[in-house]
Amino acid sequence: MASSFFDRLDRWYRAAMPAWWLALRPSYQWSLGIALLVVVWIGSGFITGTSHTSDEDGAQASTSSDVPLVRVTELTASRRDATITVRGITQALHEVDVRAEVEGVVKALHFEKGDTVKEGQVLCEIKLNDRGAKLDQAQALVAQTDKQHEVDVALAKDGFRSKTQVAQSAAALEAAKAQLRTQQIQYGNTEIRAPFAGVVNDRYVDVGDYMRVGDKCAQVIAPEPFLAVGMVSEQQVGEIKVGDAASADLVTGQHVEGKVRFVADKSDDVTRAFRVEVELPNPDGALRDGVSTDIHIPVRRVAAMKISPAILVLDDSGAMGVRTVENGIVHFRTVRIVSDGPDGMWISGLKDRTAVITVGQQFVSEGEHVKTASDAAKAAS
Repeated sequence: MASSFFDRLDRWYRAAMPAWWLALRPSYQWSLGIALLVVVWIGSGFITGTSHTSDEDGAQASTSSDVPLVRVTELTASRRDATITVRGITQALHEVDVRAEVEGVVKALHFEKGDTVKEGQVLCEIKLNDRGAKLDQAQALVAQTDKQHEVDVALAKDGFRSKTQVAQSAAALEAAKAQLRTQQIQYGNTEIRAPFAGVVNDRYVDVGDYMRVGDKCAQVIAPEPFLAVGMVSEQQVGEIKVGDAASADLVTGQHVEGKVRFVADKSDDVTRAFRVEVELPNPDGALRDGVSTDIHIPVRRVAAMKISPAILVLDDSGAMGVRTVENGIVHFRTVRIVSDGPDGMWISGLKDRTAVITVGQQFVSEGEHVKTASDAAKAAS
């Protein structure tokens, strides 16, 4: 029952909150939420407190300075790559289930799971049965029809064979050769070979199993290159191009530099997101298929400033931004997150040099006159 309650609460939360809010890290959501609660609590205290003040207290308050004091830090913009970060997984570029092209009993296996195989190496061997005899028969028929065709050609020169008879013997020879090629293919397909060099990830049969046409013998994965695959939003896909530099940070701790290999032209019917593939080198075979990864794609250079997420605020419409001071007056400026990390957040959308309120931003509003004091600490500290 408790689980059902929390599931309903989670669905209500996701339906009620705007998309930009849900895109923030949970820690940022907590920080902003707590800040809003503090504002509401303090504001309610002001309201209830004023109802109990005396006329004399009100007179004293009116004569004292009502201009609030805030701390500000002047931020300077610097050029920085705007990076799109999406959650994805690693995936082998070449992965195939090698299948039987003829039926029969498995005679031998020439690999184990985890083995490295070369292109053309035999994986599974199927019993020949009568395929060897059929191949010998086809070879004998070719030899016979070839000899007969030679005789017909020689006799035709002396007038003892017509052109029609020579053509018939030539056709019989070609038919015999075609039958021989068929038997050679059948014979050769009793050995199921690796289509490319790679690692055997799985095997599906044992010696003695009966395989039909299309049954799987083994799964082979090419170790290089690998892919990091993710889905980007329709707002972001236009900024990504094939060949762009990219990187992947795997949950295993591996960091791999690569490049964008593919950007989908059609979105997913359900999520409306677009598939993006980043090609990753894997010369030592250290990457594995299906590992969760963060894909980072720098898309352009913008003027950005580094701040602490704690100074972010919301306006009445729910837009995210910061409060600035210009000529002693408070202004709310919306910002766009360029990138974020454990050491701070990079934002864009402000002037190259902007005085941002770092302490007291929750207690002032748009257009209010304030006094300022310089904050010695950096905004991103």
